[in-house]
Amino acid sequence: MRVVVTGATGFVGTGVVNELLKQNTDVTVIVRNATQLPCYWNGKVTVIEADLSSIHLLERADFGKEKIDVFFHFAWSGTAGNERADVDLQLNNVRYVCDAIALAKKLGCSRFINSGSIMEYEAYQYLKEDKAAPGMGYIYSTAKLTGDFFARICAKQADIEYINLIISNIYGVGEFSQRFLNSTLRKMMKNEPIDMTAGLQLYDFIYITDAAEAICMVAKCGEANSSYYIGNTCQRELRKFVLIMKEVVQSTSEIRFGAVPFTGAQLTYEEFDTAKIEQLGFTPKVSFEEGIRRTKEWIAERENND
Repeated sequence: MRVVVTGATGFVGTGVVNELLKQNTDVTVIVRNATQLPCYWNGKVTVIEADLSSIHLLERADFGKEKIDVFFHFAWSGTAGNERADVDLQLNNVRYVCDAIALAKKLGCSRFINSGSIMEYEAYQYLKEDKAAPGMGYIYSTAKLTGDFFARICAKQADIEYINLIISNIYGVGEFSQRFLNSTLRKMMKNEPIDMTAGLQLYDFIYITDAAEAICMVAKCGEANSSYYIGNTCQRELRKFVLIMKEVVQSTSEIRFGAVPFTGAQLTYEEFDTAKIEQLGFTPKVSFEEGIRRTKEWIAERENND
């Protein structure tokens, strides 16, 4: 099988490429800067340097003569911090999804795998409430939702099977973002106080290697024109995950539950079929406790080497 991957140097993209290589897949990555690729990929992946703004200029000849089977689109700018509120940036992301599908059609791809987000569902539920008062961070969430809708339409017109990945809370070795689990874990390792909501909302976390395996399984065996939740079938209150993290890290951080007001949608996980990937034969291998241990050790090792 031959595949193309955008966003291959990102946290999830890197994990998926590693899993694809493990499965002896022929991988071509589209990246802005080839120097950012892991050195252990040398000689194992084909590299095309191109910014997403110019992806529509790429041609079939740039990828060799053989057709590409699956197109994975993970590239998305502004996934954390203030860039989530950047209107122009997020609108460009939507356009680039459509450009990626147009390229997939040129390459003869039969499948397009889009990296959606659980935040699509949060935005959809919360913004339709009569007195919703969303913050600017919802620009990112609604862009993800719009990107999914646009992609479904474009893929249908291109006669390409489309699958949307509902990515929730993937974590683990290799993540540098300021997302909740990663930033909270780093604070715990420094024994810093942590302000957060009451933590009563349901959450789910899945380790990066498990998530990558699930994504590759969906790409091969998933039902066309469907969405697949990448996570576990059992969810817990966020505060329970936080307390487990604190215990694993043996942190003395003061957890100030309720110090931050919660605004937004309370997902019940009835919005999507959490057992869908397990029906394909997938079973997570890394427990939350083990995943936190691995991530903690990786962070500590990096900090000791800096």
